[in-house]
Amino acid sequence: MYSFSQAARALRQHLTSTFATLTTSLVSFTLLFLLGLVLWNLNRVVQTLENDLNVYAFIKPGADSEKLLAEIQAWSDITETKLISREEALADLQLSYPALSKATELIDNPLPDTLKLTLADPSLVRQVARRLERMDSIGDGNVEYGGAITEQMVKVLGGVRLAVNLLIVLLLFDTLFSIMGTIRLSIENRREELRVMQLVGATRRFIQGPFMVEGLLLTLSAAVLALGLGWLAYHFLATALQQLLPFVPVLGTPDIARAALAMLLLSIALGVGGAYLASRANLRETDL
Repeated sequence: MYSFSQAARALRQHLTSTFATLTTSLVSFTLLFLLGLVLWNLNRVVQTLENDLNVYAFIKPGADSEKLLAEIQAWSDITETKLISREEALADLQLSYPALSKATELIDNPLPDTLKLTLADPSLVRQVARRLERMDSIGDGNVEYGGAITEQMVKVLGGVRLAVNLLIVLLLFDTLFSIMGTIRLSIENRREELRVMQLVGATRRFIQGPFMVEGLLLTLSAAVLALGLGWLAYHFLATALQQLLPFVPVLGTPDIARAALAMLLLSIALGVGGAYLASRANLRETDL
C-alpha cells in the first residue's frame, strides 16, 4: 500500500507531466494496438494470397501427360500436383458458361491437358514457371500462374509490413522514454525525502517501489483507454473493408481479445521497465 499511496501522491504533485505522459502513452498505445491488428490482418491477407497462388502449365498436344506429371512430382519445391485433362477442363468451363455446351457440338475441344501445381514457397513461382517453360512438353508461353498481380501485391504488402514494424518499434521507444522522463522528474521532486529515507536504512528496492508503481499506473491506464479507441477504429476499418472486398479475411473477436491481452502485458512491461531503468540510473548513493 505504501508504494501505491506514494505513486498516487507523485502523480498528483506534477499533474502537467502526468497528463503529458498519459497523453503520449495513450496515443502510442492506440497506434500500437491498431497497427498491431492491421499488421496481423496483413499477414492473414498475404497468407491467403500465397495459398491461392498456383501455377498452371498447358501441355502440348501429343505429349505424355502422365510421364510429365510423374517428373514434376519429384521436384522438391512442388507440394501438390494435379493433372486436369482436356475433358475435365471443358466440363468446368461449361459449368461456368452453360451456353458453350451447344458450341462444343460443332467444334472439337480446343483445351489442352493442364497441370495445376502448388508451391512449397510461393516466392519461387517465377523460377518454377521459367523452369516449366524450358520443358519440351510445355514450351514457352504455356505457363500461367495468375500471379503477376498477386506477386506484386505480396511484395507491396511485405513492404507495408516492414514499415509498420519500424513504426511500432519507434512508438515503443517513445513510450519508454516518456515514462523514464516522468519518473526522473518524480525523483528530482523527492530527492531530499529520498536522502532521508536512505540515511535511516531504507533499501534501494524499497525506494524504487513507488516509482515502479507510478510507471505501471501511467501505462496501464493509458493502455485500457487505448484498447477502446483502437478497437473502435479497427472495427470501422474492418467493416468498411468487408463491404468493399468481402473476400478479404479480417480478425475475429478471439483474435482481438488475444491482441488486447498482449497490449496490456506490453504496457505493464513498459511501465515497470521504464520506471526501473529511470530509478536505477538516478537513485545512486553519490547523488542522494
